[in-house]
This record gives sequence, C-alpha cells and structure tokens, in this order.
Amino acid sequence: MEAKEEHLEKFKNHPRQILAAMTWSLDENVGKLTRKLDEFGIRDNTLIYFLSDNGGAHNNSSSSGPLKGWKGNEFEGGHRVPFVVSWPPEIEANQTFNGLSSSLDIFKTSLAAAKIESKSDMILDGKNLLPYLKNQKQGNPHKELYWKKLDESAARLNNYKLISLNGFGSVLYDLESDLSETIDLSGKDSIKFKEISENYHRWEAELIDPLWREGEEWESVTYHIHKRLMQNKEALYKSPSQNKRYKKKISN
Repeated sequence: MEAKEEHLEKFKNHPRQILAAMTWSLDENVGKLTRKLDEFGIRDNTLIYFLSDNGGAHNNSSSSGPLKGWKGNEFEGGHRVPFVVSWPPEIEANQTFNGLSSSLDIFKTSLAAAKIESKSDMILDGKNLLPYLKNQKQGNPHKELYWKKLDESAARLNNYKLISLNGFGSVLYDLESDLSETIDLSGKDSIKFKEISENYHRWEAELIDPLWREGEEWESVTYHIHKRLMQNKEALYKSPSQNKRYKKKISN
C-alpha cells in the first residue's frame, strides 16, 4: 500500500487515504493505456480484462462488505473479486453478467477472440466467456470450481460451496441465500454435501503434491483462521507475530 505524495495530498481527508490515492493513480494509468490504444487505432481490436487477483487483505483497511474472510483463505472474501471486460465493438457496455466465472477463463476467452483453435492435446480448465458476454448464452459458464491451498480447500457446485479443513471437518453453504457464509448446511443437506465432497475428492486425486509450503509459522495461523471462521468466530490472531503475543498472553 503506497502512493504518490501529490495523490496522498489530494485525498488527505479521505478515510482510506492511501487506497484512494492508489486508485486515483490506477485510474489515470488505465486512461493513458486506452488513449494510447485509440492513438494507434487499435482500441476496437483490443480485448481488455481488469480484475483483482484476490480479495482484500486484513491488514490494509480493506473491506469485504457482507463477505466472510479475506485474502489467503477460501471464503468469498478471499475469492470473489471485481472482474471487468471491455471490447467496444463486440461487447455491449454497461451490462452485468452474474454467471459463475473465473480468471481461468481469460486464456480460453482470448483464444476465441483471436480466432485461434486450441490444440487437441491442450487441457484447459477455463471457459470461453464471449458467448455469455454477447448475450448468446445464459447461465453459468462453470457448473463447478475447485480451490486448494495446503490444508484448506473449497468446492463450488452451482450455488453451493463446500469449505474443508484437514483434520477439522467441512461446512456447506448455499451462496444464493447465504452470501456471508454463516449457515452451515452440512448436517441438513446430506445429499448435496456428499455430492460436492465426492466431486472435490475426484478433482483432488489428480493434483500433484505442493512444490512449496508456507512454513509452520504461517500455516498454523492460516489453519487457525479457517477453523475460527468455519465456526463463525473471529480469528484471535492473523499473523505469526500476533500468534506469539497471544500465546504469551494466555501462558501468563
């Protein structure tokens, strides 16, 4: 989180000064980019994607609104991000598409936009979003999506989402009626719970072992955060340094 001095001054009275200044600078540079594309006469032949790589972090004044969690975990606050697509002659402006999509879709969408056929031996997880963005198709590009980071994992099947923590258990949410992920349906909808769990384990069986880990200090913190959030409780610590202070406090 850093910004130019002149932009910090411009937003000196803003409650989120640094973020506001950074956003202003970002907006300026997106403008520079699009003006240069216009100058070269290639704006109409350029497909632009704009998205965040993850949800907001817990330590920089980010707000996830109604979403649970933040950067680095499997809840919607860590997954659900802004995703904007612009291609003036092909995609109508000022519309919203709510189908289940992913950054995985960028590559396949780009191939389709460039009219490049993918090789038959290429296994691509993404979907071509163009038919949905052009209103030629409705619904969800993906029926299911999966995530895994060491001991934590998540699986989507339409509106249902399963979050699991190795050695602790799993919770099931219906995001259509419970976007904040607070009502665990794992004990109420055993059929859906079993279906998503089995789907996830089939996907997981195809994964290679992690090539690197985060280290015991961070992994124990991440485990603690997921466990607390799965119980609808606030995390007691969010970093190794906070964990050390917490342990020292309870030992005294």
